[in-house]
Amino acid sequence: MLPLPVISVLETATAFAFIILIRAYVGMIVAGELTDDPVTIREGLHRSLARTPALVGLIVFVVFFAMTVPFLVLLPLLVLVGAIPGNPMEMVGFPVAAAVGGIVFAVPFLLLLFKFWFALEACVIGQYGPIESLRVSWHITTNYRGKFVLIAVISTGSALSLYFPTSFPEIGASLTSLNPVLKVISSSVGELLSIVWASAYAHIYIQGIVS
Repeated sequence: MLPLPVISVLETATAFAFIILIRAYVGMIVAGELTDDPVTIREGLHRSLARTPALVGLIVFVVFFAMTVPFLVLLPLLVLVGAIPGNPMEMVGFPVAAAVGGIVFAVPFLLLLFKFWFALEACVIGQYGPIESLRVSWHITTNYRGKFVLIAVISTGSALSLYFPTSFPEIGASLTSLNPVLKVISSSVGELLSIVWASAYAHIYIQGIVS
């Protein structure tokens, strides 16, 4: 019964609270255990909530850089295409042109996402500001270039763990209708796995800082 814009705002706020704040909270607790400075549940919740303004600023910067830099990389290609006489799309074909443009945009975009992946942990666990968190994350991922595949696998698993639980009830409707317990498990697996992934991020962040 709510207007569509209100629903969109609520969905965005819920996604932020679940994905960002849960990761921040779990990271705070795990970091305390790894550094032999345990944080109570209440204290971890208070610290993660206190960092919300900094997290919002961090997300704004990440989105800005992740969209602006790839566009600036793509811009010379667009200028070159515009300077070529005739219709370059007809010369090479639209699929080829779209693929080249997509690759030119996607490569720096994905690279920046990787370089900024631990900015959230730096912001919450390290108590850094948004810009400083980006710098710390950049430094950690530079030291972990040899573990790029490991971080990519963890990141992919984190994303899939949020997607599959929502699609599983539809894919396996017959199974879940026969077993209500299976339906509950499929609905909860994303939340459970998100805690595992957040713990892994915190662990890698602490290792990067210590080393």
